[in-house]
Amino acid sequence: MEYDLLSEQVFEDMYHEYFPKIYNYIFYRILSREDTEDIVSDIFLKVAKNARSFDPDRANFATWIYNIAKNTLTDHYRQKKVMCVSYEDADVASIADVEAQLKQINSDRRKVIFKELSLLKEKERLVIYYKYFEGYSNRQIADLLDMNESTVGTVLSRSLKKLRTDNMLELNS
Repeated sequence: MEYDLLSEQVFEDMYHEYFPKIYNYIFYRILSREDTEDIVSDIFLKVAKNARSFDPDRANFATWIYNIAKNTLTDHYRQKKVMCVSYEDADVASIADVEAQLKQINSDRRKVIFKELSLLKEKERLVIYYKYFEGYSNRQIADLLDMNESTVGTVLSRSLKKLRTDNMLELNS
């Protein structure tokens, strides 16, 4: 679906469709609710300010808005003076206070999942997010993350193996 973002109704429809996707995209990278809410607000402000620059001939809307999200997250890292590391070297502990976030989660199942996700590298979390939360194919994930499609499959397989702990298996029973 393409958007004429200058129309108030169309912008509202786009917001309702993309807010949960963008929120989850940011949250699963930084694992902090407060920072996620701030960043997502900034993203949608930028979308509104730059609505005239969206060109459907250059990229589809999803690519455009995710690029804004990625750039806004990079700005956030710079402002917080957090070193933006490569996917391979990402260390969640340096980005978010996992223990503080765990205290805010009510469900035991969600606590275990959150804890396990926090142990994964950023690239691994992103691949899992796109695959299981957004339903993207390995090819789509590869395009979004600028990776080889077979690498996506390898990262996904290894990440799932890491997540298959006794705690996770107990929750699935």
